Amino acid sequence: PDVIFRTVEAKLRAIVREIAREHVRGRPLLVGTTSVESSERLSGRLRAEPVRRLMQVLLIRHAWLEANDRIEDGRAIPDLEPFNKPLDQLRPEDLRPMAKDLGLSLNPEDPANLERLLSILNLEERDENRLKLVLQGGVSHQVLNARKHTEESQIIAGAGAFGAVTIATNMAGRGVDIKLGGELAEEILSSVNRVLRKIGHADPYDMTLQERRQALQNADPALFGIYEAEVQHFLQHFKDMERVRELGGLHVVGSERHEARRIDNQLRGRAARQGDPGASRFYLSLEDDLMRMFGGDQVKNVMTRLNIDDDFPLQARLVSNMIEQSQQRVEGANFDVRKHLLEYDDVLNAQRMRIYDQRNRVFEKEDLSEDVDEILRAEVERRVGEAASSEEYWRLLAWLDQVQPPVQVGGKIFPSFTYKLLLEEFSASNSDPEPVGLELAERALQAGHDHFLAWTLDQIDRAGEAVQTQIDERTETLDTFLDALKDRDETDTRRPQEVAEELASAIRMPLRLNNEQAAQLLDDPGALVKPLRGAISTAITALALRRLAATVEYRFGETLGFDLNELQSLSWKDASARIEDRVRAALNERRERLLGEDGQIVRDVQAFLARVPERDEQTRLRLLMGMAQGARSYFDAKTHRQVRQVFVRLQYVHFVGELLRRRADQSLGEEVLEHLHQARLALGSAFREAEAARLGLPVDSPQLAETGKRVQNQIYREVLLRSITELWVDYLTRVEALRVSVGLEAYAQRDPLVQYKSKASEMFQTLLSDIRAAVVSRIFLYRPRTAAVTVEAETTAQETGAGSRSGGETGQVSRSEKKRKRHRHK
Repeated sequence: PDVIFRTVEAKLRAIVREIAREHVRGRPLLVGTTSVESSERLSGRLRAEPVRRLMQVLLIRHAWLEANDRIEDGRAIPDLEPFNKPLDQLRPEDLRPMAKDLGLSLNPEDPANLERLLSILNLEERDENRLKLVLQGGVSHQVLNARKHTEESQIIAGAGAFGAVTIATNMAGRGVDIKLGGELAEEILSSVNRVLRKIGHADPYDMTLQERRQALQNADPALFGIYEAEVQHFLQHFKDMERVRELGGLHVVGSERHEARRIDNQLRGRAARQGDPGASRFYLSLEDDLMRMFGGDQVKNVMTRLNIDDDFPLQARLVSNMIEQSQQRVEGANFDVRKHLLEYDDVLNAQRMRIYDQRNRVFEKEDLSEDVDEILRAEVERRVGEAASSEEYWRLLAWLDQVQPPVQVGGKIFPSFTYKLLLEEFSASNSDPEPVGLELAERALQAGHDHFLAWTLDQIDRAGEAVQTQIDERTETLDTFLDALKDRDETDTRRPQEVAEELASAIRMPLRLNNEQAAQLLDDPGALVKPLRGAISTAITALALRRLAATVEYRFGETLGFDLNELQSLSWKDASARIEDRVRAALNERRERLLGEDGQIVRDVQAFLARVPERDEQTRLRLLMGMAQGARSYFDAKTHRQVRQVFVRLQYVHFVGELLRRRADQSLGEEVLEHLHQARLALGSAFREAEAARLGLPVDSPQLAETGKRVQNQIYREVLLRSITELWVDYLTRVEALRVSVGLEAYAQRDPLVQYKSKASEMFQTLLSDIRAAVVSRIFLYRPRTAAVTVEAETTAQETGAGSRSGGETGQVSRSEKKRKRHRHK
């Protein structure tokens, strides 16, 4: 049964006394602790000095009881209470007066004291020498915890040896039986086998340990030779094992109850394994963590009222039941925690199973065309629905141009969806391509300018609202601060500079005050209201104008030549009007530069039509693409070379988007899907042509019939797996952050689990949408290596798209993909 003490100190003394007694007898001990700190504290109690101090206290207590004709009856002894404090606080001078009165020597190794200690510890006379060794050097032991995990196997191997003491944390060494007598080293067994072979045993490896022992005992010791020490060690091992069995086998000492009975049972189960003898006992105190949390103070108060001695062990069924109930409550609480945590895990586990099912289908399914069709349809329907609801069809076209750029197949260019619609508009007129093309360029340029001008005016309005809001907020803060300065008392000893710094921090902007204004800040704050308000308004307006001008220039793509000093000297209304006028003038200058009588586009169109005599659809497509892009040369100061740069002159998306808005066709989604389907077929043909060129076969060779489909299916598999993996890893990070933060929902009287399920479901739907978008944005960007140049704008003699090697047979991704990702169409 458990032994219960009132204090931790009394419990530790009882444990050390038990360890010392069994160690002197030679019985192996396994001492279980609940933490690394507990194991190291108990290890410190087994050193020589604490052990000697404990034996001195036991000698004094025993001598006092004999001198006063008292027996241990559990009642507290006032004369001995000063010795109940921790051993590290007891000094020899504290013990010497009592020992002198009792005629007792404080040297535990004195023969009379050794005789007393043998009686106190219930030892025999033959144990006197081992007791002396303990008094001189402490209890030899091993500590097995998380800090010595690399030595675990060696410590466990010797834990059952004669006189071994092992202090282990609750989980250390699990799954390994402790053999009585300890483990025999392989070197010892190898030496014994050599000796047995020498004395005539043909195969000693098939002999049992007992058979080897019997053979060695019957052999002549002169035959042991150089292995005599190993043989004697082998024979001594059996003597130690028999003696350990006679002493009762492994003794397990528990220094504290764990929160779970399962761990206590595991510790008890280390003794008496495989039919061996053994015993176990737990030493507890009412100051242990488990007892303090669950009613230990009540029992402690009872023991105090009954005047029970600290060293008297309590073995009450009431306390044992209370401990068991405490463990049951803790186990129940831990079960509820795990169950609640499992409910959180169930949400993510269902999503995980769905994602893994999709990945497994990608791995196992041979033809992924149907899956890609489904993804395309879902994404296109979503994009078309958003465009129809907002009537901003140009966003749909910009997205389509990004995910499916033109591709060259067999010397012909397959257009993007925007160019497809432009060709239809182009083909509606049968007149000469030059005026029709210039007319389309004029309409496209005008639509782009209208969109840019509307965006600029919107930015001006938003900036004006933000400026006024910030001015109002900081002015209110200024007034509050200055009003507080008026009411300051004489105890405020801040200098004007310190007050100015506090004001600058409050209104979140630097202040520059001269000496006169700094003095007024404390003497007459009201006089600074007007100048400080003006400074705030000027500073915020100037900052907003600089940001607005930089934003407009960046979006325009050219320097507009704003005079910031002049703009900052004007009111916001005049400055915004000046910006608008400059933008309108810049747009007119660009129109004249591109489409004037001697404009760039006009010259390029004329040169292109003069060079290309054909007037077919491909000519019109190349003409449209050539008008959209231009080339210019400049000197790079870093490389000291002339660089030729391709830039965008026309953006057709706004013009074509206006055409779609006017058409308002309900079949737009089907039209887009059909176009993307044809684009996939065109890419398949491009891959087939590249494979034919590589193998030197005709394109229509039967051997190449499935080449395009096979390569595209490989691309689909790679894109699907990459998209799912990348986004799923990022999703797990965000869900973990959600789990950490969702606990705050309880402050708003909302169930965190319900909120977690709701938000996790929304995030998962967003994840699926992101996966679809990532797949669609990649599958059209792969090109064969031999078709790295996708489109050639003949009017500028520049390559408008080039591939970057992707590796393998699947092809390569267009080099302009990264550029499009950096400069997303807004």
